[in-house]
Amino acid sequence: MKLRNFSIFIIVCMFLLFSGCIEDEIIEDNEVNEGTLRLQITDKPTDLEIINANVTISMVQVHKSNSSVVEEEEEEESDNIDELDDGFIAEGNGPYKGDIGEDIQFLGDATEGEEPYNWSWDFGDGAISYEEDPIHNYTSEGVYIINLTVTDQDGNGVIDWYLTTADIGVDEDDESEAGWYTIVEESQEFDLIAIQNATELMGEKNLSEGKYTQIRLTIDKAIVRINNSGEIEEHTLKIPSNKIKLIKPFYVYENETTILTLDFDIHESVHKTGSDNYIMKPTIKVIQE
Repeated sequence: MKLRNFSIFIIVCMFLLFSGCIEDEIIEDNEVNEGTLRLQITDKPTDLEIINANVTISMVQVHKSNSSVVEEEEEEESDNIDELDDGFIAEGNGPYKGDIGEDIQFLGDATEGEEPYNWSWDFGDGAISYEEDPIHNYTSEGVYIINLTVTDQDGNGVIDWYLTTADIGVDEDDESEAGWYTIVEESQEFDLIAIQNATELMGEKNLSEGKYTQIRLTIDKAIVRINNSGEIEEHTLKIPSNKIKLIKPFYVYENETTILTLDFDIHESVHKTGSDNYIMKPTIKVIQE
């Protein structure tokens, strides 16, 4: 009888010990691990005579993927940086919007490579095209990630990628804010010409670890001063859409700092219209250090 009681006592002790281990593991699993995201800004230098380009950014947000799993960083870069870093740049003129079944004209462009170029569009719904300026329509509502790959004629490994989105049947005013995290929420003015050979901090914030997929900028104002044959002209740029989405998957790891640099190309962003007005369609690369 005593032996039986002793056996029961041992079993109960093992159960309590095991239960304590499980409880500790559950508590540990429920902890939210954090890393730091640091955002910088710079501008790609060129030879055009823009003296100053002052851009006011009032908000910067990032969007977190639904997946809570932190994956290993992929070998292949998904931003617009070519393999040989020789200035070859692909451009897809996004983002695009449309309705279900509506034909959308996609526009491809590339600079600094050897023509003719080879084009490959992945529309995000399983369809592809090898035309420079294809027409495509979507059969269901959603936000599609579009990937344009451009190579030059020599086939020598000069490749560049351009990522953008197509919002199909989506009312931007009703777009859910779920998954968006605000990094910067104060107006900051940057002279993009002054930081062509430098970077300036925009802001940083601790975020829960995981995969993030997009960056969203709110641009309130842009003013350029141009040297036009010796005359200095100042123009306030019209901005067709002040919310700029950048598709760039990146990861935030526990106790680590992820550094992203938003590389503006102000000379590709400023366009003169037929009525002598100037508009700004931001051309921005996201570079991860």
